[in-house]
Amino acid sequence: MIATHIVILFVASIAGGFANAVAGGGTFFTFPALVSGGLSNLVANATSATSIFPGHGMSAYAYREELVRSDRPRLITIIIMSIIGAIAGAYLLTVTSEKTFKGMVPYLLLFATVSFAFGPALQKALKSKQAEIAAKPKASGTTLGTKIAYFCTSIYGGYFGAGQGIVLMTILTLTGVEDVQEANAIKNLVAAIASMIAVIILAFKGLVTWDLGLLMIVGAMVGGFIGGKAAKKLNKKTLRAVIILFGSFLSAWYFYKTYFIVVAA
Repeated sequence: MIATHIVILFVASIAGGFANAVAGGGTFFTFPALVSGGLSNLVANATSATSIFPGHGMSAYAYREELVRSDRPRLITIIIMSIIGAIAGAYLLTVTSEKTFKGMVPYLLLFATVSFAFGPALQKALKSKQAEIAAKPKASGTTLGTKIAYFCTSIYGGYFGAGQGIVLMTILTLTGVEDVQEANAIKNLVAAIASMIAVIILAFKGLVTWDLGLLMIVGAMVGGFIGGKAAKKLNKKTLRAVIILFGSFLSAWYFYKTYFIVVAA
């Protein structure tokens, strides 16, 4: 791989780490950068998950006090469902053919973009009903329905991951988590668990390109550190708009690249 693309990967990982620290959507930067370097979609996805994993772990550690104060039965339930779901998602990825996954990429990117774009608005709308939801006895996050929701979210996290945090935040809102900091803490913990399990399974299956992955881990940590310092000063709405536009462009491009070019050929 030429030096120019190594620089591109490093810059993309910095951008991904920065975005994740401030608003989310880091995969939008790391995944396409790896694909453009000649990696298959499957290997690029696995290597991208590896590169952003430390950022999720650091975020979860930073919120450890909020996690300690969180509702214990709900937290244990979420952790168990996250572990099982992430294992299932990562395993599904290992048995997915490159052709099948390549066809799914545009839809995965579109789902992540739509979730990222409309997630906060949905959460805001749900807040008007949150008091009513939280008042119900079954709003503890330990019902069968919420267990299934956490499980399915973690399957997606282990399989692809982009946009998982937004979906989880919506589920937490629906199940009565009123404290935004607590919701963020749980979201970061689930993302860290899903990423860690995915990396272990995908690495064991030989889908991670470690020379590039380690390079991008360093970049993501640099970006995450800078983003963490700048988070309070930046206009998050502007950054979110940029990430949404970029995600929309990527979705459109991958639909064109995957379907239109193939049909035209």
